[in-house]
Amino acid sequence: MIRARLITALLAMALAHTACAPKPQPRGDNQAARRLEQATNPQPKTQKPVRMNGRGDVSSISLEEMFALQGSGNALIFDARPGYLFHLGHIPGAESLPKSDCENSIAKINERLKSAVASGKPIVVYCSGIMCPDARTVAMHISGYGHPAKIFSGGYDAWKKAGLPTD
Repeated sequence: MIRARLITALLAMALAHTACAPKPQPRGDNQAARRLEQATNPQPKTQKPVRMNGRGDVSSISLEEMFALQGSGNALIFDARPGYLFHLGHIPGAESLPKSDCENSIAKINERLKSAVASGKPIVVYCSGIMCPDARTVAMHISGYGHPAKIFSGGYDAWKKAGLPTD
């Protein structure tokens, strides 16, 4: 039983680590490499809004602050982990906003973000844990549109370790 849990935990950590790793770039300047790049990275289908001159503030929050915001239901909470990790478990009320496609996703929900900020709802982003940079990356993209964002740096790992409920 303990061995199975250990293997599952190691597998989850390895998958999370590879999800945070940069994509390999094709070498050389040949036509096949360019076609492969175009096929695997199609152009975004959404028209992104023009970024504001000023960035929104990005700050960090503690587990206690995250628990209070999540419990109040008065926050937009985004999970920056890859979709498969979100489906394995996430903080209740969180929405999946993976780093891999955050630019397009943020462009699609920009009006929701604007209205949340206007009504005083904080925008919170989290990822796996303190060593995962995905939450900061997504928060920086959100701030690029002029919206303030908070990062729950302890992430899903700290939430689970504290014994708090998950979906």
